[in-house]
Amino acid sequence: MKSLAKFFIIYFIFISTAIFCQTSTTSAVKIFADTKKSTITYSMSHPMHNWDGISKDFKAVILYNRDKQSIENIAVSVKVASFDSQNANRDSHMIETIEGIKYPNVTFTSTSIKQDGNKINILGTITFHGISKPISIEVQKDLKGKTMIIEGNFQVLMTEYKIEKPSLMGMPTSDIIKLKLHIEFEI
Repeated sequence: MKSLAKFFIIYFIFISTAIFCQTSTTSAVKIFADTKKSTITYSMSHPMHNWDGISKDFKAVILYNRDKQSIENIAVSVKVASFDSQNANRDSHMIETIEGIKYPNVTFTSTSIKQDGNKINILGTITFHGISKPISIEVQKDLKGKTMIIEGNFQVLMTEYKIEKPSLMGMPTSDIIKLKLHIEFEI
């Protein structure tokens, strides 16, 4: 288990380094998210109730061009076991359902970023449950002093990643996992 965790950490560092080495801009700097102020939240729905799970245990890094005041690349990796829904049984069942021991992380790496004012459209690849798929995520960028806040929402379908929908009392959850990002960077 520890060797698998080390593999994913090395993989994340390798991917983020490979992405950032492609850019020759001298004013671009690598900045890591402030995870004390940042969260990734998932929301799910069941006919009987809805719930959220929140993680502060993730790595996010951007390549930020200070001259253009723009993000050139982004990479994110979150441990599936790090989400807390305030219900340990539900969290354990979610980890079991999405095979969190076999696939401990969800990762995202950008391939293209287009910025229009405070709106940013990020194209990239998300890897979830061992399956990689292209995805487009639209986020808002807000500057507060030296803090850049990135916020956005997107969703994934469990069935697209070959995950069986969890059920309670014989009724399955919705196929949709809604994700909400609030990531802060000190620029």
